[in-house]
Order: sequence, then C-alpha cells, then structure tokens
Amino acid sequence: MKLEIFDERRCTLGEGPTSSGLKNSHVMWIDILSYKVLWRDIHSGEIGSFDTPAEVGFALPRENSGVVLGHASGATLREVDGTENPLPSWLEAESGPLAIPVRWNDAKVAPNGELFAGTMAFDGAKDAGSLYKFSRDGKTITKLLAPVSISNALDWTPDGTTFYYVDTLTMQLDKFDYADSGITNRRTLVKFDESDGMPDGGCSDSEGGMWIGFWGGSHIRRYDSTGKKTHEIKMPVKNITSCAFAGKNLDMLIVTTASTDDGDNPNSGMTFVLEPGIKGNKTVLFN
Repeated sequence: MKLEIFDERRCTLGEGPTSSGLKNSHVMWIDILSYKVLWRDIHSGEIGSFDTPAEVGFALPRENSGVVLGHASGATLREVDGTENPLPSWLEAESGPLAIPVRWNDAKVAPNGELFAGTMAFDGAKDAGSLYKFSRDGKTITKLLAPVSISNALDWTPDGTTFYYVDTLTMQLDKFDYADSGITNRRTLVKFDESDGMPDGGCSDSEGGMWIGFWGGSHIRRYDSTGKKTHEIKMPVKNITSCAFAGKNLDMLIVTTASTDDGDNPNSGMTFVLEPGIKGNKTVLFN
C-alpha cells in the first residue's frame, strides 16, 4: 500500500477533508488553528485557500457552490464571492447560556441532507459540548446529544440506517440507529485502549466499515460493521486527525494531520493520500 504526500502545505491542526466536483477531484480541508480553508485538485494539481475570521471547525461543500463553515463564533454559508450569511446559533437550541465557551468542531451532512455538527470547549474540557443538526434548508437547529466532549468521526453506513460517532474523550466508537427523525439506540462498537492514541476524525466506506485517525497514535485503522479491526496503516507523523475518500472511483483516501506536538518532524501537518483497496462514499453536499 503506497503512501504519498498529497499536499506539502503544513497545517498546525489539519482536519475535516472532503471531496466534491467533477470526478470527486476537488479536495478541501481545514487548518483549525491557522484560521484557514485549503483545497487541491487531484487532476490539475491546482491549489488554493482562503482565510476565516476565527478558528474553523468544519468546511463542507454545498450543492450550489460555496461552502458551509463552522467558525468559533457560529456557522455560516459562504458564497463564492466570499460573502457569508449566518446560520442559526447553537444557543437557539439551548435553554440558557452555556457555562463554558465552545466552538464548532467536526461536522458532516446526513443522507437526508441535514447537517450534523458538534461543539467542544476551546480547551477540550469534558462534557462541555453538544451534537446538533441543522435542517436541510438551514433555518432551524436542534440538539441531538448532550453532554459530549469532542465530536468526531461522524458518518453513516451506505444504506443510511446506521450513524457512526466518536466522542474522543470516551475512547470509543459508537453507533446509532438512524432515520430522518434523528438518532436512537446508542451502543458501543469499539472500545479503544490508551496505547492506541486518541480516536479523532474519520469516514465510512462502501462496505460499511469505518476508518479512524488516531491522535498520538501514528496510524489509521479500519473497523468493520461488527467492530473487528481489519486494517491498520502506519503513518510517518504522530497526530492523524481525519480522512475522506476522493477520486473518480472513490478509491483514494485523503488523510489530514497536525504539526502541533510532533517535535521537528518535517512531514507533520502535511496531507497524505493512499489507496487502501476499499472504495469509499461520496461526500454528501449541503443544500
């Protein structure tokens, strides 16, 4: 299995890769702590980026161009010309003010077009965040799960019946039954050991398996729908943050990393690509 550098721009905290566009060749990811969204085209090699006004927890492609962003201060719809229109605040789903300041973290669009997104404390404090969903039209926000610490690795099985979810500080991969009404019947699929590293972001594949990057673990792992570990890919950097499938056949796995807390490793923070031998699922676009 050949591992290559996909993009040499070093991120302080790279996260949240997606693919979209013709032949799923437009790959986009974020650098949370550098307030930046980056992209690269697989075929042309063209690159680009734009700055955000604060820490950016997620950047997801939209159906009619533009992106939906999760800033430290709120979520917005960013148009191609750079203008941003606000989405409802998480405070609209709360009964009162929050005890600890939070920011948006990981997010993904559900099979029915709703946007699932989690919040977390700026310092990663336990149980300070929640998991929310935005309606398909972006006009309403609903709280799905609380309290949570750090929402990560949100994704669905290809048949749309199961929702995968990692709350990093719980050190486990959970799954829920999923329907348009929301998520139910939470149960633990995999319990991780501290020696594995911290489970961070990830994505599902066409066979219903889940790929997860491990912060501090120097590896990516795949678990099948029964919780069995089927793949482990060693990485040349310490902190693996997330992954997503891309390319015409969705057989390329894009992997983001962080340069923070990895000494003088020259490759840390770069974005990698490999072909794991299993195809993935398209990034669902927000309407």
